[in-house]
Amino acid sequence: MAKMNARMMRTKMALEVAAELYTQRMFNLGNVATISIQPSSREEQFPGISMGINGDLMGGMKAPIEVGKQRVDVAFINPSAIVTMAYRGKGFYKEKLPLRALAVFPSWDKMAFAVAKELKVKSLLEIGERKIPLRISTRSSGVYNTTHYAVTKILSLYGMSFAKIKSWGGNVRETPRPSTPERLDGIRTGKVNAIFDEGLNTWLDDALNHGFEVLPLEPRILKQLSVLGYQSSVIPTSRFTKLQGDIPTIDFSGWPLITHRGLSNDLAYSICQAIDLRQKVIPVDDDGPLDMRNLCRGTEAAPLGIPLHPGAKKYYEEKGYL
Repeated sequence: MAKMNARMMRTKMALEVAAELYTQRMFNLGNVATISIQPSSREEQFPGISMGINGDLMGGMKAPIEVGKQRVDVAFINPSAIVTMAYRGKGFYKEKLPLRALAVFPSWDKMAFAVAKELKVKSLLEIGERKIPLRISTRSSGVYNTTHYAVTKILSLYGMSFAKIKSWGGNVRETPRPSTPERLDGIRTGKVNAIFDEGLNTWLDDALNHGFEVLPLEPRILKQLSVLGYQSSVIPTSRFTKLQGDIPTIDFSGWPLITHRGLSNDLAYSICQAIDLRQKVIPVDDDGPLDMRNLCRGTEAAPLGIPLHPGAKKYYEEKGYL
């Protein structure tokens, strides 16, 4: 069976949690859609809840706002840094949002700016200084895409933008996923000479095998990004052996399952319990079965950048996961 992409995985995860809550008669499940799960209006033990996942309409950069304003009760976001940014009221977010974590599902990832070696570029700053007309593959713009936001923010800190690169004669090929056939073909044929993206496990080895190298982010840039909520990290040679050394960059790990401060403790507790009861059938990005201890402690693959909801914390403590 083909490996599920990230959106399919989060949709299945949300459906499994909703199904377990429904089994326990926590709420009535009404219309089911890829983007959201909308309950019926009739109340039983708990009021109906709405669950949003990282999709085109309620996901991405906008999802923390939807949750913070209590228009959506539960949402998946990727990466964890975006939730931290929203909690701090930095960058994209104009106010601090009262967010709480229910869990952070592991998904190891970093941001990479890869360019063809033939360009003889050693930093993003040099691209702007030389006005190199890159042929870039990157993620889709519009609809609050978290990857596109991070890439454009980093370029702006270097005094660049996709518009400027196009004005130098370059072009930008947008893709909805890191592993699209068009990108991999572009890497192999030379139609693409730069890739700005995360999802490294799906494309970076191919790029390194075809004469690409990864540019480091300078300390001053990493410092500015850390204020927003991004964590400094490295792309390690232990995972990508063709690298010349560990590459300084920002972390792009984690799929936090978040809620707002106003969600009842009982419902937060029940959601964590539902995850636990369904853990054998919930898909995970990383190898191995789901480990509930990794959802609440903060790990490299599952950073926890905001407080746990009290109801969630109570469940994890009672079960011995914390």
